[in-house]
Amino acid sequence: MKRVMLFGGTFDPVHDGHITLAMETLKSNQHDEVWFLLASLNPFKDENTSFKHREAMLNLMLSSYDNMKVCTIENTLPKPSYSIDTIKALKSIYPDYTFSWLIGSDQIPSLNKWKRYDQLKEMVTFYVYYRPGFDTPHNFKIIEGKAEDVSSTDIRTGKSLKTRDSVLSYMMQEGLYLDQMVPNQMDEKRYNHTRSVTSLALEIAEVYQFDLKRVRLMSMMHDYCKVWPKEKLESILKKYNPNALKRPSAFYHAYAAAYVLQYHYKVNDFEVIEAIKHHVDGQSQSELGMLLYIADKCERTRPYDSEPFIDLAKDNLKIAYQKVKEHNDNYIKEYL
Repeated sequence: MKRVMLFGGTFDPVHDGHITLAMETLKSNQHDEVWFLLASLNPFKDENTSFKHREAMLNLMLSSYDNMKVCTIENTLPKPSYSIDTIKALKSIYPDYTFSWLIGSDQIPSLNKWKRYDQLKEMVTFYVYYRPGFDTPHNFKIIEGKAEDVSSTDIRTGKSLKTRDSVLSYMMQEGLYLDQMVPNQMDEKRYNHTRSVTSLALEIAEVYQFDLKRVRLMSMMHDYCKVWPKEKLESILKKYNPNALKRPSAFYHAYAAAYVLQYHYKVNDFEVIEAIKHHVDGQSQSELGMLLYIADKCERTRPYDSEPFIDLAKDNLKIAYQKVKEHNDNYIKEYL
């Protein structure tokens, strides 16, 4: 008979702390496997990451652990899905398995409000892991061990990288948290510019049927380091690209943003990286490089009429790039 610990959550995204808890659970040898019970969210709420993406990230995270698995049963059950219904369904499918349920100490005060709680606790054994600040007395079994100091919110907002490299790469290439991460790194004015660049880049990209995920990623990330202190940018460039320090400081943030995307978030899309790196100087002449350069210089919050350049870009990207670069190079010669 297999002994399974159910670890429920939204895992949006999964992080190192979740793995630590699963490993502590397995250390006691009271369970053969930990199943990450992926919660099904309301499909009508735009802020929720889709079940498909959260499942994909879980599979990437757990790929090297034979005794940790993803359980997607809640996505097949009627909505809303309650724990009692999940357990009944699992017991029906796996009659020879025994199930336990892992909860955080923060859940204890509201546990008796769970649907058919008295029946539920007869069907599963609850185990508790400690969450800082929640010390409610209880009589449940405890999972010992120190939890990782990380949260899914920290990862979504760019404050933490504590998850698997493949998860970081996936979430960036799919653009899952850019709308939370990017504004957390800049002021309102810079974010408005970033959104305007992204909107224009996507508008032009649709004409040429470019991959819109790649376009959105490079556009949202191009000014990611723009408001970082000069000392921080210089520190990155000393390690990453010392030759860039010979250039005017106005270029530093572009190189730093390319570094962050490639080395922090493990995105190895060379064309996207080069487009970001050269969005100030316009030296990337790939299609994406020309597109980002045009979008950055011609986005509609700029204090001049850029529509002729935009119209030209939709007709001939290369010629538009050359015209915009000529115009911008003259500006740089005059002011930098």
